[in-house]
Amino acid sequence: MSRERTIVAAGGVVWRPRPGTRNGVELLVAHRPRYDDWTFPKGKRDDGEPVQRTAVREIEEETGLRVHLGVPLPAVRYRVGAGPKIVHYWSAQTDPEAPGQFVPNKEVDEVRWLRPREARDLLTYAHDRDLLAAFRGRRDAGHHKARALVVLRHGKAASAGRWRGDDHDRPLTDVGLGQAEALALTLAQYGPARMLASPALRCQQTLAPLAAAVGHPVTLERRLVEDAPTAAVAAVVREAMARRGLSVLCSHLPTLTTAFDAIGLKPLDLAPGEGVVVHHRHGRVVSTERLP
Repeated sequence: MSRERTIVAAGGVVWRPRPGTRNGVELLVAHRPRYDDWTFPKGKRDDGEPVQRTAVREIEEETGLRVHLGVPLPAVRYRVGAGPKIVHYWSAQTDPEAPGQFVPNKEVDEVRWLRPREARDLLTYAHDRDLLAAFRGRRDAGHHKARALVVLRHGKAASAGRWRGDDHDRPLTDVGLGQAEALALTLAQYGPARMLASPALRCQQTLAPLAAAVGHPVTLERRLVEDAPTAAVAAVVREAMARRGLSVLCSHLPTLTTAFDAIGLKPLDLAPGEGVVVHHRHGRVVSTERLP
């Protein structure tokens, strides 16, 4: 007897500041005419698609709004006619430079921006009200405004033992180039503002697809080289965490161990092409997401 295949979907609790308030928010809820229900925007993952991309794509397809992902929220599990389903959610904020505009469509014919209490009264499903409660907990702690830092190990590179040139020029393999493309598709959904890489070619190549996707250059940072002093790496981390918007740091495993120490996290043994999204508020880590 074969096991049921789990349907994977993703979406977001989309928020914006409530006009005339200091910390108030409004949340986006959507009406689906097919089911005559009110829910948070979400949709099924395409084959091979990162769930982060699914969330951003489905929110835009259903509501016309372009968003950047923030802190993750609890995944929701329930059954539908086709079997078990899991929906991954993030707190999401509209893109201030290109927020988009809602146009009624076959999936969603109406959206409303509501206060959390109003949204709770309108939502159809108990699991959406539970998700709302989780978001409100994050909001009450200020985590919906958290900044983010990505700590990334470069993709799989040519073997150091077989490479005959300068180690600085050791390139990514075809596998590593594929990892870089996949990382770009995932990380673009968080709206990176800046990308810092060790000058080593393999680090530059790891961030090149992301730079092309978001239209920001890669800054070469000598303080992220493989043998960088601890104080230098810590300074880069502090500077990145102090700035608004998401920063991506791509470096070498020994250097990343120092970076994790500076962040205040237990170092992770990242494989080539792996990383972690660190959500932080006022210098304190509030959530992490392992990549890919």
